[in-house]
Amino acid sequence: MQPVDYLRRLLLVAILVVAQTASGQTPPPAWAFTKYFQYNIENILVNTTAPGVWNVKVIFSVTNPNPDAIVPNDTWNIKTDAPFQSAGGSVTIDIGWDSAEFTNTGSVPVGTPSLVPRLTALDPVVTTSLGTGAAYPIQIRNLVSPTVGANACASLSDCPGVVSLSNRFWIARSVSPLQFMQAVTTGRIGMEGHPVCSGLPGCPTTIAPFANIPVRSATQDVSLLAAATPMPAMIANPRRPIVDFQTKCKNCHNGSTLSGDGTLIPRLSLHGNNRNENLELCVICHAPNQTDMPYRVITSDPRTSGPETPVDFKRMIHAIHAGDFRQTPWVIIGRNTSINDYSSVSFPAKLRNCLNCHIDVNGKGTFELPLQSTVLGTTVNTDSVYAVAPGSNRTIDVNPFNDLKITPIAAACSGCHDKSEVRSHMIRTGGASFSTLQQNIGLTVNERCASCHGPGKTEDVRKAHEIGRSSSSDDDH
Repeated sequence: MQPVDYLRRLLLVAILVVAQTASGQTPPPAWAFTKYFQYNIENILVNTTAPGVWNVKVIFSVTNPNPDAIVPNDTWNIKTDAPFQSAGGSVTIDIGWDSAEFTNTGSVPVGTPSLVPRLTALDPVVTTSLGTGAAYPIQIRNLVSPTVGANACASLSDCPGVVSLSNRFWIARSVSPLQFMQAVTTGRIGMEGHPVCSGLPGCPTTIAPFANIPVRSATQDVSLLAAATPMPAMIANPRRPIVDFQTKCKNCHNGSTLSGDGTLIPRLSLHGNNRNENLELCVICHAPNQTDMPYRVITSDPRTSGPETPVDFKRMIHAIHAGDFRQTPWVIIGRNTSINDYSSVSFPAKLRNCLNCHIDVNGKGTFELPLQSTVLGTTVNTDSVYAVAPGSNRTIDVNPFNDLKITPIAAACSGCHDKSEVRSHMIRTGGASFSTLQQNIGLTVNERCASCHGPGKTEDVRKAHEIGRSSSSDDDH
């Protein structure tokens, strides 16, 4: 970028920040300052002290990878440094688990406050508050708190395996994952949150509200070992990669590309600039058994108390990207019962070219059929009672065995192809279901879409979508 262009952009940002701060709004995220921060999960120790209970210890740090040093050493102290201690600064550790896909079954502990005592981890939660989900990971928040947050590493016995004790921190949590369809063998740790632009030279604001710095979230997969003493448990990602952020998503989500309707496509920073540019973090929450039910309640807008919308990544992302192609608007109810209508989203390239997003290795695309047999269906009904007046009792069903689901292939494909005649074809010809139990899938309910849409078949996905066998999207960007 030329210096003049850079100065112009800084001036535009400054004008926008002043205008938004004056109106009481939060300033835009300060992307230029992300270069000074990197989240690191340095070690994970796991052991068991009782059957089904894992003790997970996460050792982490925030470093400054930029040679233009701002701090005396290259590691931030999240307990004292201004970007973390100023209003709005945060760091959170997430713990999720799976068999083949993330389920997080059992993440709501029996001791969770509710109006009706729960005897087991699969009993419904009765509560008046919003925000309790059926399949959320465990989230350990407020780690920057000087008094109760993360613990400073005082010795190598505290934090084995680190290159330095300087400004390293640790947290520990006992988790009790429950099996859903398959035994739980692995998990994933996520590190998210954001410092704020305070105490750094050139910050767009010097008083609150400070601009959020959307640092790229970090993730690390972990093996749930049955060991009596804490053992290092970090492993490589055991899951098949489907998309790649750096080579695929960032082609559009770069803050400069225009969508099909001419609007600017933002960089990926979501949920209050806490979860940034890392899809491996997204799927811990946006998993097959999760819907937007936690934030649905009766309001003056009937959409907020309507049927649950899945937030399973394989369905949700197709539906969002196909916003103006779909027949039915894709609406997700978010935090504070916000209404998020994606029907105006216009994809900036050829929507039918799956290679815009999907990985292609040696002519084999991750969009091609059949799917792996371990892929779970997408929940559309958790059997929760949420359509109540604000402040009234809500009954949150956290048992995935009674969820009604869409079979996996239909869940992904109907994210885009949602017309009634296509849905009928998926059911009659493809053997799909839009309302079945997971335990039926592969037994009494069998999708046979690959018999026509598999590689080399008459309606091969590549043929139907007019996709060449290349490793790129060709002329679509």
